[in-house]
Amino acid sequence: MTLKPQQEQRIRELFKLITDEKTPEKLQLLVGELARLLTVKAPLREPNDRQLRIIEMVAQGMKNHEIAKRLGISSNVVKNYLTHIYDKLGVNNRVQLALWYEVRVHEGKLRRSRNG
Repeated sequence: MTLKPQQEQRIRELFKLITDEKTPEKLQLLVGELARLLTVKAPLREPNDRQLRIIEMVAQGMKNHEIAKRLGISSNVVKNYLTHIYDKLGVNNRVQLALWYEVRVHEGKLRRSRNG
C-alpha cells in the first residue's frame, strides 16, 4: 500500500506545521497525526545502528555520495542500505524516510547524534 497524493500533501503540511508550532499540546496532536499517516504501512522491524545513522544523514539532506564519503563506503553500498531500510520501515522515498525519522525524534524514541 502506498500513500495517496492527498496523504503525501497532508504529510508535507503537517511537517511544516510541526516546525512552526510553539504550543506543546498542539504539537503533540500534529505529531500524532503525522505518525498515523506515516504508519500506513506498519514497520516490520526496527533499523539497526548503522541503518539509523544513514537514516539520520538522509534526514539532514545528505546525498548518497556524501553519506558514502562520511562512512567510508561506496555510493552503491549506501543505495543498497537505503533499499533495505525502505523495505524494513515501509517507506517509499527519502522524504518519507526523513519524516519517519523526525516523528521518532519528536516522540522521544530517537535522539539526534552529536556528530551530525
